[in-house]
Amino acid sequence: MFVIFRLIKRLKFRKIVYKDESSNVVNGIAKARALYKRLTVEAHPDRNPNHREEAEDLMSRISANRYNYDTLILLEEEVKEKLN
Repeated sequence: MFVIFRLIKRLKFRKIVYKDESSNVVNGIAKARALYKRLTVEAHPDRNPNHREEAEDLMSRISANRYNYDTLILLEEEVKEKLN
């Protein structure tokens, strides 16, 4: 009985870990580079002279999260909201 309980608990934990972390790692490898390049072009301070301070802040946050795909998705929405 105890063995079955431990097995069920382990499977639940694996689903949580694999769902959250593994998808971000795979997307970070596969998709983050293209998204990073696109966001740096859109949020560059020279391209947004009217919103220079906001663009500089966004660029620093984009550069800090260069390989984190989930955070880059959130920053993409913020770039569209603030700079367009």
